Amino acid sequence: MKTLAVHLHIHYKEQLNEILSKLANLQGIDYDLFVTVTDNDNQVINKIVAFKSDAKVMCVENRGYDIGPFIEFLHCINLDDYQYVLKVHTKAKHSYNYTHLNNMRFDNTLWGKVLWDALLATPKRVQKDMQILQNPQIGMLSSKYCINKEERNYKKLLGQINKKLVELKLNKTDEPEFVAGSMFYVKSKLLKPLLNMQISDFALTDAEVKEGTLAHVVERILGVIVKEQGYKIYGVNDFYPRFLCWKAALKRFVYQRKVTQNGKLLIKVLKLPVYSKKYKERNKNEIFTVVK
Repeated sequence: MKTLAVHLHIHYKEQLNEILSKLANLQGIDYDLFVTVTDNDNQVINKIVAFKSDAKVMCVENRGYDIGPFIEFLHCINLDDYQYVLKVHTKAKHSYNYTHLNNMRFDNTLWGKVLWDALLATPKRVQKDMQILQNPQIGMLSSKYCINKEERNYKKLLGQINKKLVELKLNKTDEPEFVAGSMFYVKSKLLKPLLNMQISDFALTDAEVKEGTLAHVVERILGVIVKEQGYKIYGVNDFYPRFLCWKAALKRFVYQRKVTQNGKLLIKVLKLPVYSKKYKERNKNEIFTVVK
């Protein structure tokens, strides 16, 4: 049995070098690398193979953000062949909006960094994570700052969550706990209920749909599956994400640019509005589709 199966989903190709540099910290770990891409780009494939010659690269439909490709990956391996699965993916960085988690405010760039670094920051971090996962009570591991069970982050989806849990022959939940951003280590055997799903179950990804899809439902179910089988979700507690959030908060006080719920681009300086205009998203041919 190998230690680790790594699923890397590449949608934002410009982030490939950055995330491969993180995966390089898996030194000393016996792992197989499985990469899903939404664009059959030879340059991307060549870089992946140059990084790890036995990597398996699959071009998949752009369905279900990073979740649909993860389901496809699960059907391409035998979970009994691995102790753990590492799920990572590229993260959109061009959004003006923020995500609130555990009384902290993340832009997409910081959100992705916090998740990547909790799993892959250094070889030492990787070794510590592997040691933690050996605890028989721990089933999943990610950043403490992204493990979430705040009601506002699941309330509207709770009906869909419980419907899907019943379909997967699991108990319903009143308070799903999950990794927001869906990057984590997990004990492989715990993922078997997901084999009842297919990537074709997910709708084609639409950049304008920010919430409420099957992918968002399954993102929340991933944590429930772990706890339903009697395991805990462990949060890596590094101080620096909180420091970076404080730093970002100070920066936002001086200058803030965001898209309001009314669809306006709003710029504030020292918290005072100085500019407002109807926001128009960039041409979809110029950017990649938003990934969760």
